[in-house]
Formats: sequence, structure tokens, C-alpha cells
Amino acid sequence: MKALRTILLLLVSLLVARSGALAQEHRPHPEYEKMLKAAQLEQTCSREIFLTKYRLNLLNEYDDVNRTGLIGEEVSDLTTTIGVVEAKRTAANPDFAAYLVRLLLERGLAKDDTVLVTMTGSFPGLNLAMLCALETLGIHSLRVASLGSSSFGANQLDMTWIDMEDILVREGLLGNRSDYATLGGSGDIGGGLSESVIKKLRKKCARLGYTLIESGNLREQFEERKRLLGLPERYDLLVNVGGNHLMLGIGPEGRELPGGWIDPESGDWSEMVSSSKGGIVFDFLFAGVPVLNLLHVDEIAEQGGIPVDPQPLPRLGTSSVYFVTEPR
Repeated sequence: MKALRTILLLLVSLLVARSGALAQEHRPHPEYEKMLKAAQLEQTCSREIFLTKYRLNLLNEYDDVNRTGLIGEEVSDLTTTIGVVEAKRTAANPDFAAYLVRLLLERGLAKDDTVLVTMTGSFPGLNLAMLCALETLGIHSLRVASLGSSSFGANQLDMTWIDMEDILVREGLLGNRSDYATLGGSGDIGGGLSESVIKKLRKKCARLGYTLIESGNLREQFEERKRLLGLPERYDLLVNVGGNHLMLGIGPEGRELPGGWIDPESGDWSEMVSSSKGGIVFDFLFAGVPVLNLLHVDEIAEQGGIPVDPQPLPRLGTSSVYFVTEPR
């Protein structure tokens, strides 16, 4: 009798689960076309970077299994910290551009809004996804790019993030380049990089026409960046990509922030304000400006319904990020 009861309970649970599934329907998101357009733009940009790196013999063919052009070397002269290749491959999925379009629209961002985007070389895939999303939606942004990179990012001296960005703008795929560049690394002043590498980065910025923010120490760099960016209140959103010291601070608090959208009301940020230990992100949250924190890649992928380290990449427009579940 006990075995029979167990079988009956199992059958009932299966029927309930099936009826629940039948009561729901997966439909394309209302902004499906814009999401797909952003993903297609990122795919085209990624292909351009791949072809350029192929011509320059810069491809990491072993680790860049999806042939995105967005995976660098494990170790290089520009490498500042250890990174995980699976996270870098996950971040190179164009579905992130679709997810960011969806997220921005669902949060009410529009063409009249202004977004501050701060990027590092660590996640060129997420940098590109964010720029393609903004390009697709026509949202104005001010951008700062730091040149240091963790493992497998844009950590090749001949193909830094600003090299990639410059290529895409010259080819007419992106409309604008970053407004400022920084050295990145410890303190965002090139800490951990050799003097010869720093000299090459200075020359690169001058050759490509990027304004390099470079102060003598962490405090001076912190104050200079705040001066150039202006008050947080002038922005409707801060997007932080990667783990820049000035943005997240040198303490553990910044790296403990969740990945994805952070509402200012979700915490008390007063103790971290105007502190290089806490970072500029906390100034924005204290001022009531929401933050989109693109750092913990697996966490963000799970939020968006994006597969982790897929091989090969899914066909555009087919992942669950493009769909919503509604009752029948």
C-alpha cells in the first residue's frame, strides 16, 4: 500500500506540473526586435575585431573557442589580475546586448536620459554589449575606459580595449569612442604595470586621440575623475563594467556589491561616500542614482537567462532572455 501511495503521489505531482506548464506560454518580449538588433550589432562588431586580430596574428585560438575575438591571453605585460576564461567567454555572448536593452527599457531609460559608463579591459564582451545596447536605443552616454585587464580580457598591448573601440568607430559600427582613458591597474594609475608598458599606453592614447587621465596617486586620481565626471545628479544611470579601483574602491565593499541592477534605496551608503576606499559607485548610490554593476558575470547571466560558457554560442534570438512567460 505504501508503494502504491508513493506512485499515486508521484503521478499527481507530474500532472500538476504539466497543467502548470500548459497554463503558461512563452512569447517574444515586447522589445524583441530592438533586443535582436543590439545582439546583431554586437555580433558584427565582434566579427570585425576577430578579423583584425586574425590579420595581426593576435588570436588566442585555444581559448577563444567561439571565435569572438574578445578573448585575450592568460598572461601578458598588460595583465593586472587573475581572471577566469569561462567568465570571459560567457561575457562575449551577444545575448548580453539583448539583455541590456531589455533591462534599460524595463527600467524606463529613454533617449533624453544620460548614462555614465565606466569600463575596464577585463570584460571587452560586456563593454561591447553595453555600447551596442546604448547605440541601439540612442541613449547618450559619457564613457571612461581603463586600459588594464585581467587574464583573458583585452590584455594584449597591440589590441587593448581602446584599440577595439577605435576600430569599430572607424568602421562605422559604433558612433562614439570613450571620452577619457585611464591606465587602470592598482589605483587606476598603472599600479602593477611596468614603466615601459605605461609609456606604450601613453603613446597609444596620444596616437589614437584619447584624453588620458593620469594623476600621481590614488587620491589625486580619485579627485580628478570626480571633477571631470561632475556631480552624480547630472546622470540618470551609472554603468560600471569590471573592477576598476576608483569605481569600486580598494576595500572589499565594492566587490561585494551584487551584479546587475542596484537601486539606491537598497542600502545605506553614507559611510562610503567621498572615499577612495569606497569608490565613486557609492557616491552615485548615495545621491540617488541607480547603478548597473556588470562584474559578477555568472550572476548576471542567470538573471538574464543567458547560458554560461556556451560552446557554440546560441543562435541569436533563441535564448530565454528574448522571451517572457505569460499565462495562457
